[in-house]
Amino acid sequence: MRLLLLNLTRSPLRTLLTVVGVGVALFLFCFLEAVLDAFQVGVNMSSASRLVVQHKESLVFSIPIAYRSTLEQFEGVHTAVPMVWFGVTYKPKDETGELKEEMFPQFACDLEGHKKIFSEIIVPDDQFAALMADRMGCMIGDKTAERLNIKLGDRMVMPGTIWTRSDGGPWEFNVRAIYTSASPTFDRTVMLFHFKYFDEGREFEKGLVSIFWLGIDDANRYGEIAAAVDRRFANSPYETKTVTEKAFNLQFVLMMGNLQLLLRSIGSAIVLTMLLVSANTMMMNARDQTREMGILKSIGFTDRFVFGLFIGEALVVAGLGLLLGLGVAWGLFNLAEINPKPDFFPVFRVPESAIFGALAIAAITGVLSGLLPALQGMRMKATEALRSV
Repeated sequence: MRLLLLNLTRSPLRTLLTVVGVGVALFLFCFLEAVLDAFQVGVNMSSASRLVVQHKESLVFSIPIAYRSTLEQFEGVHTAVPMVWFGVTYKPKDETGELKEEMFPQFACDLEGHKKIFSEIIVPDDQFAALMADRMGCMIGDKTAERLNIKLGDRMVMPGTIWTRSDGGPWEFNVRAIYTSASPTFDRTVMLFHFKYFDEGREFEKGLVSIFWLGIDDANRYGEIAAAVDRRFANSPYETKTVTEKAFNLQFVLMMGNLQLLLRSIGSAIVLTMLLVSANTMMMNARDQTREMGILKSIGFTDRFVFGLFIGEALVVAGLGLLLGLGVAWGLFNLAEINPKPDFFPVFRVPESAIFGALAIAAITGVLSGLLPALQGMRMKATEALRSV
């Protein structure tokens, strides 16, 4: 071990730059995996006990709120929750008094039913009671509340964009509840408010909703229940398509194209570059250590020892780079919970799969970058090594 450390510190600047290069590459790999995971967070957090009923043709078309009573009569369905995408840009004032535009998801829904279906939501009982008692009340995720400095009791005024009010005025909401979640992948950026308040105030499409969330008793019966719902509304003016929560969220990911292929291709290029940099460093180290290898062999050290010495050096460099790159990524995104785009990514963290991937990449890089100089050192005869210097 002492000999290995002495070899690595022969040229400390070269070793340091190589470690930093490997660390940067692994940090970028973890970052890209975090981006990919952020796009798929809705898919990853999906529950098999939740179904989504939407218009058969597209989410662009609505379905009647009157379907709710029929949906709740299906065997195995305990709750049907209507929901409408609100889609308003919130314009609070910044520190200088200037208006700024902030985007976050907003939905009108049956709040009591929503809380029942989405058991991941944690909200104090007193706050939820205040929310249900206030017709203009809303509930907002703690991530958005923290980012926009929103507190309980605040009044939020939002101009109508997609959904204009029939009286021509802006929409007004009172923040009555702030929810959290024990699940690290649950979306804590959403704003929810009363569907009745929204439906009575909007100018058009009264009595229509975007989707229904269905809470089912037995997750194993999702296919049977979905088929029964769609058969019931077949050949009606508003035919339906019922899918699992995972399938519903996946369609938004697919709208982005083959994002996984793109990000993984970038990651592969980064890893290949890291391998070439590390291999070049190990070749330079091997060339500098030719005399030492000759001396070691002449005093009795085996070829196997020389082979292990070079592989060990490469693994140490890759391991230090792993600690640097993965440590910084984990500290920034998982511990400090820094989100580079909080208005776009509800959750941004390095997934466990990326950690194992980084470990595997570091190990493979260490072995491959040290393999060629290790083989050359093992095959080199002591007399040739001493004569070459």
